[in-house]
Amino acid sequence: MKRILQGSIFTALLTLSFSSVAAEPRFEATYFFQSEATLKEKQIDFKDLARYSRQIQTQVWKALKKVSLAPSRGYLVIAVRADQQVGVWLDMEPALHEYYENEVLEASKKVLPFYVAEGAVVFGVQMSIDSPVHTRKSKPEPKSWIEAKKKLENPNDIEALVQAAWPE
Repeated sequence: MKRILQGSIFTALLTLSFSSVAAEPRFEATYFFQSEATLKEKQIDFKDLARYSRQIQTQVWKALKKVSLAPSRGYLVIAVRADQQVGVWLDMEPALHEYYENEVLEASKKVLPFYVAEGAVVFGVQMSIDSPVHTRKSKPEPKSWIEAKKKLENPNDIEALVQAAWPE
């Protein structure tokens, strides 16, 4: 009986230790780089945009569910162009390991984007990994955007900035 009890306790502890290995991405507020009026001009269906954002969050969760990562917080930044191309960037502190960053970016690109009539729609979703606290940054600024801004005449033009920083 004592061995059965010890075996049960060992199994329970083993299960608990393995269940805490998975990274736990959490998503919070969405930051829009463009005004509501601009989004309406681009004929954005806000319900489609919300569904798209949730689908990306699900894909990111699936990509990270079997890995262990250090706590990190920041933004997942997404741009959808009228040609249905999707650009994705991370602005996380501390930065994710390159392998896991690529996993998140590729998982995000698998989701079929919503309709955009012209130009691009750009937004960021607050994301934390293994942390109940989200970033205090008021808006996202991925590292590749900082370099791209230096090359632009108007660094506040979000569509030009996204084009300049577009991942190849």
